[in-house]
Amino acid sequence: RLNLNEPMATITILLLKYKYWVFLPLSIAEGPIVAITAGFFIHQGYLALIPSFLLLLLGDLVPDSICYFTGRYSHKSKFLEKSISKSKFLSRNIGRIEKLWHIHTFKTMFFTKLAYGLSLPLLIISGKAKLPYKKFITEAMTVSILQYAIFLTIGYYFGKSYVLLTKYIKYTGIIVTLAGLLFAIIYIYVKKYAEKQITNIDNV
Repeated sequence: RLNLNEPMATITILLLKYKYWVFLPLSIAEGPIVAITAGFFIHQGYLALIPSFLLLLLGDLVPDSICYFTGRYSHKSKFLEKSISKSKFLSRNIGRIEKLWHIHTFKTMFFTKLAYGLSLPLLIISGKAKLPYKKFITEAMTVSILQYAIFLTIGYYFGKSYVLLTKYIKYTGIIVTLAGLLFAIIYIYVKKYAEKQITNIDNV
């Protein structure tokens, strides 16, 4: 069950207390949630845009690269094998996914980033497929820049809306709960959509 309240609250407390000192590890663990929270704090003047954005990118590209090199240089990845055994999508499409990393690198990277929960094994497969690292990191950076620009913008405008919401404080809890529910629904739908698009990527 997807519960956004606990990680969001923890991230908020840590960013308020330690600011940029915890930004990188938090970004590696929960990049999208950190980005939305950072966007909110940027609007409030607590964080600066450029260092926040650069740390978010670094927090995305470091684990991406680790996944790539794990697939490239490890004869066997227990994590990948476990992921394949648990996922019908991966077990049925692993050979096709390896080819897609070479033929449609940007599209595969784009939908891999959307397929939250499957991103790590999909990135490991890119290394296993021996995709050139320069090509891998270029497309990873392009998608990450787009992704975090969107998340930061969402957080920024949420911060802007929060100022207005304080006028209707008795409704704030209801609105935040509904927003969390909507985000969870979108999150699940996007993951399923990404899986479908990867299997049909030649026609995308």
